[in-house]
Amino acid sequence: MKFLLIYPASRKYELASKKFFSTGAFLPPLGILYLAKMLEINGHDIEVLDCTAEDISENKLKEKILSSDAVGMTIFSDPAAMNNSIMISNLVKERDPAVPLLIGGPHCSFLPEQSLLSHHADICVRGEGELVIAPIAEAIEGKRELSTIPGIYYKEDNKIRKTEPAKQIDDLDALPFPDRHLVNKYEYGFMQGVKIAKGKATSLLASRGCPYHCKFCGLHSHIPGYQRRSVNNVTKEIQEIVDEGYTTLAFVDDNFLFQQKEVEKIMDFIIQKDMNVRLWIEEARVDSANRILFQKMRDAGVEILSFGIESGNQDVLDFYNKRITLTQIRDAVNLGKEMGFFINASFILGAPIETKKHIKNTIKFAKSLPLDSVEFYNLGYGFGAPLWKEAVAEGKIQPDEFFIDADSRRGLSNFTEEELINYTMKASNSYYLNPKLWMRELFYAFANKDFRFLKLGLKLLTGS
Repeated sequence: MKFLLIYPASRKYELASKKFFSTGAFLPPLGILYLAKMLEINGHDIEVLDCTAEDISENKLKEKILSSDAVGMTIFSDPAAMNNSIMISNLVKERDPAVPLLIGGPHCSFLPEQSLLSHHADICVRGEGELVIAPIAEAIEGKRELSTIPGIYYKEDNKIRKTEPAKQIDDLDALPFPDRHLVNKYEYGFMQGVKIAKGKATSLLASRGCPYHCKFCGLHSHIPGYQRRSVNNVTKEIQEIVDEGYTTLAFVDDNFLFQQKEVEKIMDFIIQKDMNVRLWIEEARVDSANRILFQKMRDAGVEILSFGIESGNQDVLDFYNKRITLTQIRDAVNLGKEMGFFINASFILGAPIETKKHIKNTIKFAKSLPLDSVEFYNLGYGFGAPLWKEAVAEGKIQPDEFFIDADSRRGLSNFTEEELINYTMKASNSYYLNPKLWMRELFYAFANKDFRFLKLGLKLLTGS
């Protein structure tokens, strides 16, 4: 069978609430590439369309649909990506109503029945898809019944039917590596038109899930447990990636540094093999910072490290159940800068306990840290997060509302949504107009003869 797998993300990155810039082809869609590998192993022909990496015209999409036996698509909850996926699903069914449309991804795990209906899809996968995608292909071919496949919702006789939930994959080492050759037609590593990756860029996962339970995070609603691949399995993939000519590797785990000894072994492997790669760590906690680990990360080639800091107030951090302190934040950022890392951090404004003083403290705290880039968001109540569940129980949010911005008019904050958007914009502008930031970036650029991040920062500042 010929499968067309579509990644319909929005091509937008949020620097502050409602303040977007274009990501372009940043990193490849790993989830789809895992599914593609499972299908290829079972003898199917796959084509991947990444909407972040190319502008796909309606005519081109229609041509691809006509040449495919089935279409699959990843569904996300954020409004921009959701609008794209609904638009694409409408085109699929308009062009060929008979072609099977499969959907999966985080939003499908949150609201499978709603996802099935809103996208006019035929089959919706709830949870991980690697172990069910090949059986679904068999069902499409008429070789088995959909009712025998766990973890799916599907349409039959004008009714929506569901099967028993699928078990979470316990042994990640048993999965084959993602099928990266399917996106060789794209060049990744761009933001706002600036190539920030040196050479050929890709991403990988050493784990799935997170052992922490921050109150604003809905991750556990679609990845309930935490699984980690063995060091041997991860290093084997790294070797394969490097052998294929990749020179920038981004770890996109939700909490890559959690098991520090394993991370040290991965870094030791890269150092011993003298791989000469650039490493990005997209999600990290500040309480993972220690000098030995960070030194090995530096020696292995880590250049970008992103922290979820969230607030400059200890009582707000405690409210969010972050289980970190302001001292840990400052120590981790300072240690990262000592190692020469480009440090990114995210902050959230609008917790129900926050006042104007809290917000001012967070902005002041952010500006006091030697960070290289920041994002300020207003608090969102995402499906399944502890805060979302509390708001649903109190009748402030309806169970089918999968993402609601904090707003005093709904009892979700002390500020209106508009006020919080304004605060995040002011915070972002204040940070990026800070002369100390530009002195740091100029020093880094000229000291290292590396102007990638300075060029990106200037584009973000000017909006060009």
